[in-house]
Amino acid sequence: MTTTPRSRLRLVVFLAFTACLLSAVHTTIRPQALDDGWPAAETRATRTLEGVPRFGHVFLIIGENTTYDHLTLTSAPYLMGNIRPRSAWFTQYYAATHWSQANYVALVSGQFTRCEQQDYGAACHQDVDNLFHQLDVTRLTWTTWLESGSFRCDTGSGGTCTSDTACPLTGFYTTGNPAILFDNIEGPDGVWSATNPSQECLQNDIPAGDASDPMRFFNEALASGNIANFNLVLPNGCEDGEGNCAPINNRFTQFDAFLQREIPLIEASPAFGSDGLIIVTYDEDQREGGMAKKNGLGQGGHVVCAILSPLVASGSYADITYHYSILRALEDGFGISSYLGHADEVDPITTIWTADGRSAGPMVPPVRW
Repeated sequence: MTTTPRSRLRLVVFLAFTACLLSAVHTTIRPQALDDGWPAAETRATRTLEGVPRFGHVFLIIGENTTYDHLTLTSAPYLMGNIRPRSAWFTQYYAATHWSQANYVALVSGQFTRCEQQDYGAACHQDVDNLFHQLDVTRLTWTTWLESGSFRCDTGSGGTCTSDTACPLTGFYTTGNPAILFDNIEGPDGVWSATNPSQECLQNDIPAGDASDPMRFFNEALASGNIANFNLVLPNGCEDGEGNCAPINNRFTQFDAFLQREIPLIEASPAFGSDGLIIVTYDEDQREGGMAKKNGLGQGGHVVCAILSPLVASGSYADITYHYSILRALEDGFGISSYLGHADEVDPITTIWTADGRSAGPMVPPVRW
């Protein structure tokens, strides 16, 4: 069979088009190198770690010293009447220990020390791995927002604050601000320093506002959508429920009012979207009668934990969970497959996620440690 110049031209064009099409299909299926940490057959849209969906921006808000059954519609109307009905609400959630500092540290490192159990502040700093450093390794961002904070990365070694005023940064925030307690976060080159904090700590452990509006910087970041992947939100010593303060004069309601003011702003932020997550919990119970009864990995008492997110199915969940369970969920949701301390011993949180949540958003490969 003979071919004309025109038929040969058509054949060349057809073969070139076919080659381009095959190349495009190959690129769409595998845009990265084959050894990218995920199975080749999985699409990024459906990837989870231990059944936990990928998180976008997370907001962990911590209240102080409140026993689970002391919260009612009267004392905490927003928490009990608004958050509870539309959240994943854990009915058997237990803090790690007493006192406050140890629980903040446990939530982000899976462990605590005797020094931290005694609220000795910056003197308890440790050379241990932590969630902040894990996020650094994954190239994700974090910020600690300190309401009424005065300084960045302040390591003032304690002091006290009265129960009727907002604690200054050099008081409560040296026990309830865990980032400054880790050598590889606070110190330059991993060496803790009371006088020369790292640039990372100065940039990420910051006041949430100023004297005119103690949450202004945080709220402005929410409105712009320019906010970190992980946000630890620490109300001041009145609004966290640490003490009774005017004009409300009810510590349960004070924290509730903080939630009522800030949570709608978080949910309205362009950063929240379909993969945002808000976690509300308390550091420990009210320590009535001394140490709480030990319950597995928890001896800090029965406290509230609620997760608000488009990724969760609202309802009450009776799974026994701990501060370490939240840490493990955060690691899973951020694609971190190595679990810190007791987070490696607890079961993953798998029951609360919606079917859509399991396929929400692009996933990054789990970090290999």
